Amino acid sequence: MPADISDVNSLDRIAERTLRHLIQYSNLISTSFRQQLLNKDLKVEDMRKLLRDSAASHPDGFALSEFNKLLTGELKLTVPVYTVWGACEDVEILERLRSAPPGDIKIDASADKSKTTGPAHSENWSIPNLTVLSEGTTRVLNIGGIRLRLFGLGGAVVGHKLFDNGEGQATIAGGSGTMWTTMLQIGELVDTAQRVWDDKETRLLVTHASPGREGLLAQLALVLKADLTISAGLHFRYGVSYNEFSVQHDHDNYRVKLEAAKKAFDEIWQTVQHQVESVIECVVQVRSPR
Repeated sequence: MPADISDVNSLDRIAERTLRHLIQYSNLISTSFRQQLLNKDLKVEDMRKLLRDSAASHPDGFALSEFNKLLTGELKLTVPVYTVWGACEDVEILERLRSAPPGDIKIDASADKSKTTGPAHSENWSIPNLTVLSEGTTRVLNIGGIRLRLFGLGGAVVGHKLFDNGEGQATIAGGSGTMWTTMLQIGELVDTAQRVWDDKETRLLVTHASPGREGLLAQLALVLKADLTISAGLHFRYGVSYNEFSVQHDHDNYRVKLEAAKKAFDEIWQTVQHQVESVIECVVQVRSPR
């Protein structure tokens, strides 16, 4: 159930490279239509027109996503779904979803200590049984006597974009049909996790990027005291759930991954430190009482 596109209005916000990527991997597009769309001589404007025309004439609707069917109620989630956004998404759609009342409002509401942040919109979408986890949102599920605490962090981990919000508002980051993780999101997630710490709970961190691949997320899992992580499988059909102890053959291998992530982050920070600190100083001055 991709949430990357709500309807044809998202098409103009997607960069050509990202659009071709979505077409290549979408299981909603027939082989013949995919070949037509990916013709090397087809201009991106004509590609978008073909997709719009298909949405208007095809009985199954928009060829890149079934998300609009969730909005209309044509497609329903029969069980509660907790998810994060991926790398190829429309940031405007996610902002509306994050601003809406949670889809699981009737599920264990008394145990819910979450805080949801996000900009206000004139039209916010609340889909029954759908909860999008983010850095400012956490949920508790009572399953067989186990209190399972969910944390989520969406988007790709892209080093040079860790301090860039793109077209996103507040803490969310994205643009041109892609979304990524920022240090601002990671910082808020750490704050959220610390505020709801309970040693009687089992903690599960849900991410798009894999902590097994990204040392930064492996370090984050440690800070959040996550017992398990679950993440997407890049270009594979199924996700992955594990903890580091179950997959690392020795401590040195794990340490190397963390040290490499720290070195990569330090190099980025040295490049942007002055600019980031200047922005923080300006914000503090504006908010300080005169």
